[in-house]
Amino acid sequence: MNTAIINTVDIKDVADFISADIINTSSMIAVKIIDISSFEVVYVNQAMRSIMADKNARNCWESLYAQEAPCPWCKVNELSRRLGHSKDELNDSGSIVYEHFNEVANKWYQIQDKIIITEQGQKLLVSFGLDISMQKEVQSQLISSHVQLSRKTQALNEAKEALKIQASHDYLTNIYNRRYFQLVSKDLIHAAKREDSDLSIIMIDVDRFKLVNDTYGHSVGDQTLKHIVSILCATVRESDIVARIGGEEFAILLLGTDLEGAAELAEKLRKAVNENPVTIDDETDIPVTISLGVASVDVQADTKIDNSLNTSDQALYKAKQSGRNKVVVYSG
Repeated sequence: MNTAIINTVDIKDVADFISADIINTSSMIAVKIIDISSFEVVYVNQAMRSIMADKNARNCWESLYAQEAPCPWCKVNELSRRLGHSKDELNDSGSIVYEHFNEVANKWYQIQDKIIITEQGQKLLVSFGLDISMQKEVQSQLISSHVQLSRKTQALNEAKEALKIQASHDYLTNIYNRRYFQLVSKDLIHAAKREDSDLSIIMIDVDRFKLVNDTYGHSVGDQTLKHIVSILCATVRESDIVARIGGEEFAILLLGTDLEGAAELAEKLRKAVNENPVTIDDETDIPVTISLGVASVDVQADTKIDNSLNTSDQALYKAKQSGRNKVVVYSG
């Protein structure tokens, strides 16, 4: 097949659509003309000819793409449905522009298809293909860079959030740590003072925890602490602040709760722990108890929780000294 119109097609018939001299020698734009009555390739320029699968085949799908049947992306039927039947309607009806990956050439093309009618009444599909492989590669690289940047940003945000959680939470029990407890207590003291509300604190210590570690090992000791924390968190309100102060000691800050209400909650916590032993290997139950000291926070005089921690700790000490598994309320 040569690179000129053959059979009954004259290049002058499509002069209003393409410039023959420029298009025929173009190395950037691939051009083909198809007789849609037979789907025979009647014209290709040099750029199209260089990427054809079989230059001697007759039908367009064979010669251009080595297909055994009409190409599934062919726009002839779509164009025909859009167009009228007169020459003027066809030539004034516009074209279809789309992107297509040519597996034979291993390139991306932006295709513009249009049906025209020659002076002899022949209906032709005229297609321009602009090689956009470089743009696609750049676009792919940009997308890949954007995805990588998004992933790095997400990973950085997740790392920051993890560090934030680590800074405020106890690594073992995943409740608040002493540092966060002291920070948030300032806000709660201010809030209680502003709202003229009660604020109470409960200090908790696991009884004979060293004996659990020595008898069963530190792994069981850790399991015991997690078990107790699960009971504490399931019993208190969502608004209450539960924190691990250190070792086997915990504290609970209760906004809007007076000393009597805090003592009632402390007793409820004591019973819940006492009645729910730690189960090891689904068969061994280890009885565990806690001692609790309860105190109220002087929101008018105090700006920090330190004084209240000391008073509740004194009450806790009395509970431990008087037999453990008890609640003692600080009386001043």
